[in-house]
Amino acid sequence: MHSSRTVFSDYVSSLKLPISLLNVFVGVAAIFLALGMHAPIEVMILTSLCGFLAAGGAGAVNCYVDRELDRRMTRTRSRPIPKGRIPASNVLALGIIFSFLGVGLAALYLNILTGLLIGLGIFWYIFVYTLWLKPRTKWNIVIGGAAGSFSALAGWSAATGTLGLVGILIAALIFIWTPGHFWGLAIAKSKDYEEGAIPMLPVVEGEARASLYTAFSNVLLFPFTIALYCMTVNWSNVLVATLVGLAIVVLNVRFVVANVRLSKLHDRLNAWRVFKMSASYLFIMLCLVVLGHLA
Repeated sequence: MHSSRTVFSDYVSSLKLPISLLNVFVGVAAIFLALGMHAPIEVMILTSLCGFLAAGGAGAVNCYVDRELDRRMTRTRSRPIPKGRIPASNVLALGIIFSFLGVGLAALYLNILTGLLIGLGIFWYIFVYTLWLKPRTKWNIVIGGAAGSFSALAGWSAATGTLGLVGILIAALIFIWTPGHFWGLAIAKSKDYEEGAIPMLPVVEGEARASLYTAFSNVLLFPFTIALYCMTVNWSNVLVATLVGLAIVVLNVRFVVANVRLSKLHDRLNAWRVFKMSASYLFIMLCLVVLGHLA
């Protein structure tokens, strides 16, 4: 018999909080880059709420769809559904309710475009990535990873009601970052995916080639983030803008060094290090870009 606190925490974990909160942060970053410090607080709160409901709902549906796969993989077999701690049908219902609430509230209280973009993000993650691409192709995370890009587009449209160039560039940053981030994990846990019969890149191509693809994908972020910084930086405070630019270069150089090491020593330890670095890379990079803009 599980305590109510444990059951609650199991339902919360099915929302995949790290991914959900990262999606919320991406949307908020897009709002700051669109409106600066003049962004209305109600827009920030509503966008964060809708983004969390949508991302968490999609995460819960993903937990339901992948429940049999999770039972086969060492990394995921202790999750609440595989362990039988909470009913899979309840998680599915929670995911559907949250998803519809996220889209509906966005369309009603922000604008139709934002609701549409949030809905497309849910559709892409569940139907395009989880159900279609993930079990069929080694490029699943390249195409399916575009789901996260809709967070940036939704944040920009919530602030402006349109799709702007910078919003599209932030979405492109998420698109470029996602494969290298996930491939690092897939290399480190390749036996899990092999046992789960999921054609992730390191399972199909081998860890050595997957490491090269990972490094190449991650190194592409260097010139892209520099270009995004140059397009958004506010030079009214030259000192802060310069320091932010230097910090972006240093962050990229550290990340490139780790990826070059992975391409030469393609073992699981280096892959895990790259994965852990990439987990914080996107958050820190967007913080720096926003800081450079607000300066």
